[in-house]
Amino acid sequence: MNILLLYKNSTYAGYFLSDRKRLAQLEGMLNSEEIKRFRRTHSNHFWSLSYVEAVLKNRKVKFTKACRGSSLDYGRYDLIITVGGDGTFLEAARQVTDQIVWGVNSDPSWSVGRFCSGNPKNFEVLLDKILAGKARVRKFNRLSLSFSDDTPSMNVLNDILICHHNPGAMSRYFLKVGRVREEQRSSGVWIATAAGSSGGIHSAGGKVLPQEDRDFQYKPRELYRGKHIRYHLKGSVLKPTQKIVLTSLMREGVVFVDGSHVCLPFSFGSKIFVSGSSNPLRIIFE
Repeated sequence: MNILLLYKNSTYAGYFLSDRKRLAQLEGMLNSEEIKRFRRTHSNHFWSLSYVEAVLKNRKVKFTKACRGSSLDYGRYDLIITVGGDGTFLEAARQVTDQIVWGVNSDPSWSVGRFCSGNPKNFEVLLDKILAGKARVRKFNRLSLSFSDDTPSMNVLNDILICHHNPGAMSRYFLKVGRVREEQRSSGVWIATAAGSSGGIHSAGGKVLPQEDRDFQYKPRELYRGKHIRYHLKGSVLKPTQKIVLTSLMREGVVFVDGSHVCLPFSFGSKIFVSGSSNPLRIIFE
């Protein structure tokens, strides 16, 4: 089995240890307890990473270790183990097709890790089950996201947000669902899988769907209520075969995929197409 061990850098390492001048500024802005919390989560994370490596070596399991954000050929690996939280897990999930992904929450006292069934307490037990071929693998449905330009299409596990690049600016677009097409002005549009339905789209008024449901949903947020404006496409749960088409009416529109780390341009006249993906993600989820 060819394994990739994907880990994140910590907030403390990124903001405090990388720049001593900035560290002094932050220490002046934050109180000692806040700094201790960042240091504690940093220590917990890297202790967990070292522990995971030690267990893999003890089991004589060969693996490649890489930091999140690295340029990698994910197709070389059969199993991707992520050490961090949901952000690290989602980065791996965007890159894989048929491989299995296993999330290990490196600091359950701080990180949510909703997709992470592993943690330092159960890692050895679950690893042995995986190596013996006895671990439970669940399929999580994804969205298929494609573009009218040469941007590569992708599978999305959690959600998509289409909006203006400036959060204070109005988002303008044509939204088409089925045969209905209308121009909208709003703060943007959420599109989410069942797995992502408890996140941003729920806060905007969407429904929480059973995690393994194949349906997906969309929800415009804060629709502009002008005179003589009536909207029909206010949000709905859709079948995986249904398609959403958005056409940008913004010079500086963007598409966020699974959070804030992937931000793609969505300029005037560009189109995106979203439907249920035929390629679900396989996750170790005990």
